[in-house]
Amino acid sequence: MAQTFDLTVSEVRRDTRDSVVVTLHPPAQNKPAFDYIAGQYLTLIRTFDGEELRRCYSICSAREEQCLRVGIRH
Repeated sequence: MAQTFDLTVSEVRRDTRDSVVVTLHPPAQNKPAFDYIAGQYLTLIRTFDGEELRRCYSICSAREEQCLRVGIRH
């Protein structure tokens, strides 16, 4: 089973009428686990009304940016 981490959302920026770009930061002690290459994705997990939802999003930030960004469309 894949490992899960708590990430901090530092920004939610509207990109288009029906999409946003979410900037995430892993805890400092877990940064090595987020050394990614182009084309990788994150599975984000959130519980809504008692139901666990999982969605996969491609990482759209460069490694040297020191953050993770994902684009989310409605």
